[in-house]
Amino acid sequence: MILALFLILLVVVITFGLGYWNFKLGQKGKSYGIGLIIPAGYFIAMVAMTAMAHGKNGSLSSSVVSSLLIAAVYYIVFTWGLKGANKK
Repeated sequence: MILALFLILLVVVITFGLGYWNFKLGQKGKSYGIGLIIPAGYFIAMVAMTAMAHGKNGSLSSSVVSSLLIAAVYYIVFTWGLKGANKK
């Protein structure tokens, strides 16, 4: 039980850390190609891990949709940071 909570906390920390890192990349005025690396990598990694964990249970579609949603949030955070950098 404690191990499961630790793993959930670790995933949450990594998720927020990647979002913050993507925001900082946007603030530094990096190109949109750089801003797509973290969301695309996150999406691919989560889909691969879900496919390995669930196999053919049918729950793959909900995990793909949630991974795509989080990847979209990462890209939105990047563009938000990019717009903030352009205002300065």
